[in-house]
Amino acid sequence: MVNSLARQTQPSVATSRITGKNMAMHTDYQGREKVAAFFGAHAAAVDRCESDIRPGIRMLGELGLLDLGVPDTTQGRLASMLLVVEDVASACLSSAFALWAQRMVIDYLSSSDRPASTSELAGLRAGTRIGATAIAPAMRHVAGLEPVPVVATRTSSGVRLNGPINWASNLFDDALVAVPARFEDGSGMVVHVRTTDPGVTVHSAPDLLTLGATASSSVTLTDVEVPAAAILSEDLPGFVRSFRPTLLLIQSAYCSGLTGASRHHIGERLTGLNAEFTDDFAELAQRHDSVRRRLFDFAQAPHRSSSRDLLRLRLGAARTAGEATGLEATVRGGAGYVASSGTSRRLREAAFLPIQAPTEGQLRWHLAQFE
Repeated sequence: MVNSLARQTQPSVATSRITGKNMAMHTDYQGREKVAAFFGAHAAAVDRCESDIRPGIRMLGELGLLDLGVPDTTQGRLASMLLVVEDVASACLSSAFALWAQRMVIDYLSSSDRPASTSELAGLRAGTRIGATAIAPAMRHVAGLEPVPVVATRTSSGVRLNGPINWASNLFDDALVAVPARFEDGSGMVVHVRTTDPGVTVHSAPDLLTLGATASSSVTLTDVEVPAAAILSEDLPGFVRSFRPTLLLIQSAYCSGLTGASRHHIGERLTGLNAEFTDDFAELAQRHDSVRRRLFDFAQAPHRSSSRDLLRLRLGAARTAGEATGLEATVRGGAGYVASSGTSRRLREAAFLPIQAPTEGQLRWHLAQFE
């Protein structure tokens, strides 16, 4: 009975099939086995910072998997992208997190008809140019929680930026960074800069529990000149509304991928004393199935999904990942306590999710506004 339950509820890259009438055509993508093999083989090295996330981004670019659903996310075109993110996260959350950042920058630039944005897109889509997103302050600004810290001043050729980017990832040499800024009157805009531009100072990365290979750090902008051609939007609220559904769905997908990996390993160990956790495992599987069902349902038409539903999904997906990695550690026992184990890595990866913007506190605050 225990083994039967594990077989019935355990997803894997090779065998998972999404249920639901709108999802049948989005259960696979070209190169899926190659993706699973690559990130599975490189996860430990990325976790030890012996490699970084760029080879994985380039490989996905070579397979044409970085811009699935761009610019049209309707009719299920986003679903395949979410499946890619799930598969990457099931092997390596650091790589999936970097993929999320890359994909969002592609989204941002695809919505602009400015020449500078168009010329950068080819490299971002191919994975030869790395994209970094520093857009989290824009979401807090639009919600009225706190102003964007980067201040913009108009010049004859564009704008001049001053201020801090308190946190961003993928800050590799010559990465393209999407940055929100505000004017003194409170209005806002979004631009893109390079990490190598004059006045852009990327600070040394701190030691992290995980994500060390993602070049995550802070940035100071000092009189950074941005030409008009690199302005993505001067409607900050509209810009946030346009990208928020995709952002929340991709984040939910990497939470789901991490949950799936732990679920797989738990399902293999529900024997002996661990049979005591059969009911816990069944409840976890139900929650994960619910996350995946909503994830791929909402992907059919993300902009028609309600903000409340998307926020609940993102919050639930992160919490389920935390529960799954905790249960995996319990059934794995002492072997999972070894720092180099996959179980240990997944525990550390899950610990990041409550502080990933939007944080658990922000998600709960937003949801409280609907009550």
